[in-house]
Amino acid sequence: MENIAVINLKNVKNNALKIKKRLPKGCRFCAVVKADGYGHGGVEVATYIHDVADCFAVAFVSEGVKLRLSGVKKDILVLLPASDDELDIAIEYNLTLSAFTKGAVEKINRVALEKNKKVKIHIKYNTGMNRLGVNGLDNLKALLEFSLEKRGIIVDGVYSHYANPNDKISRERATNQFLLANKLVKGYNKNITCHISASGGFLHGQFFDMVRVGILLYGYTPYITDKIAVKKALAVYSPVIQGRTVKAGDSALYGDCLAVSDTEISLIPYGYADGLFRAKISGQYNNRCMDISAVETKKIKGVCLSKKIDGFALNKVGGKKYIPVMVDAEKTAKEYDTISYEVLTKCALRAEKIYIK
Repeated sequence: MENIAVINLKNVKNNALKIKKRLPKGCRFCAVVKADGYGHGGVEVATYIHDVADCFAVAFVSEGVKLRLSGVKKDILVLLPASDDELDIAIEYNLTLSAFTKGAVEKINRVALEKNKKVKIHIKYNTGMNRLGVNGLDNLKALLEFSLEKRGIIVDGVYSHYANPNDKISRERATNQFLLANKLVKGYNKNITCHISASGGFLHGQFFDMVRVGILLYGYTPYITDKIAVKKALAVYSPVIQGRTVKAGDSALYGDCLAVSDTEISLIPYGYADGLFRAKISGQYNNRCMDISAVETKKIKGVCLSKKIDGFALNKVGGKKYIPVMVDAEKTAKEYDTISYEVLTKCALRAEKIYIK
């Protein structure tokens, strides 16, 4: 008896096609599939949109290796720096590595030469995010020249990241810094890919040579906008394992939430260990337990997954009722005072993933 995550890969692909259609000629589309494809299944998403995306981005070397083993042939950019003990396997699987120090470039070069290979790197440049990256044009110039001299290194890209793309002042400040970096980089090699935009920058038309789009792929926007219409791809359902009546004045589960009147509840095997937070939200009765939640039966209607969801039969037998746990990450995020990204990456941790293709 498992929780079910229904993932509509057709919606993901349609979102990808909409994104790519908006790009100017020559601008590459990098599909971000880190964090297991924002909870949707990184391998499944990447293989399904392989013909649409020009390349992919992940956070860790291990994620890139999984994509390679699944048959992904296109470039895979690892956004976080590889540790020393990951360099061998990263190079073996032809991953593109991020670097922002001479020490990191030196180590990558040494392992590449030992393996008689050349490794693509993208140099991270800080334009105000103050998270990772080399600071200042002079330091970028020095690192770029240092890297270009290495026989085991191919400087394939230079990139940055907007801290607040929807704030005009912050975005323009970062863009102006990156324009200077772009001019510097192209003076050495016009074929080096310069990129700064994730979904937010993309929506504001900051393209450069490539965009790295994540949240839009999965049907959500990073901020309220009518610039693009994308379709949600993930919903989570949990089976009803028992129904009971909580008498007026009684409680159920942990906490002191007393029923005002006789209340019908449905118990489902979805707790905070399954991903969403402990606190009570609309339709939920009391706080979640680690493995169980209760919902007020009259407020949340169950569905039968042997019938059709999004127009597709899921063939779950037995006629058991399932309760929708998460069908709109934006709405759920508002109740938890967080963002859709966090909900998506957490909500299906212990769910069986069913893909609509």
